[in-house]
Amino acid sequence: MTECAPAISEVGVYPISEDTLLLARFVERAAPVRVAVEVGCGSGLVTSELARRSEYTLGIDISEQAALTAKSRTVALPNVDVVISDKLSAIRSGSVDLVVSNPPYLPCDYCSEPLWCGGATGVEFSEELVAQASEILRKEGSLVILASSLSSIEKLLKCAERSLGKVVIEEEYRIGLFETLFIFHAQKTLPRDDAIPEEVLRSEGEGGEQGLRPPCIQQRLERRWDTPAQPGSRLVDSTAGRRGGGLPPPPSGRHSVRGDERETRQGPR
Repeated sequence: MTECAPAISEVGVYPISEDTLLLARFVERAAPVRVAVEVGCGSGLVTSELARRSEYTLGIDISEQAALTAKSRTVALPNVDVVISDKLSAIRSGSVDLVVSNPPYLPCDYCSEPLWCGGATGVEFSEELVAQASEILRKEGSLVILASSLSSIEKLLKCAERSLGKVVIEEEYRIGLFETLFIFHAQKTLPRDDAIPEEVLRSEGEGGEQGLRPPCIQQRLERRWDTPAQPGSRLVDSTAGRRGGGLPPPPSGRHSVRGDERETRQGPR
């Protein structure tokens, strides 16, 4: 799918839709973390919610128009940067606590309709994201990703289990008669030799630039916008998110998926 990336940079902005609002409401309830990243930040709505739950938030989109839109929505938030990049390819290893994404998930050609199409089975884009997340997440860090019943859910679950470890279906949301949306929470529990640096963004090629945040983006990053702190801007509690995990343990009534085993934790509705 990456071969068509140059053309994709010209696409528009994914509109705020039911899936956007579902993910934003979920993020509102997430436990605080140090560093959060949204892949496919689009309108910037979910990135704005992440900023309230993290010390530092990075919004990523491959579309310049989407990145500018997200930047305009988050311009008053001094703990947010928005960059143009392809998924998590610009993020250094072991530097992020939480990755959130509402990726394109319909089973159709990604290059022809990148706002909606996730590949032949609908999960190819998401599988690439899972693989990258396994490298850039800290130990016990979390990937929260939205998926559709119209795509190959089982294929995506197995990919996340192999790459990260524990996978939980946090929420299900019915759309019309034929589609259900799922929010998956995959936690990095598999042993890996991750370097866990204090910095988030890489400094090579950017260290001399004035006003940059503590380094986290690699040189291949195409562009970034930096937001200076403004008087009266909202700030995230600096004491939040010191633990490794991104989200609290799932409460009763949610579906836990581990390997081939699936169980429903019964609880009051």
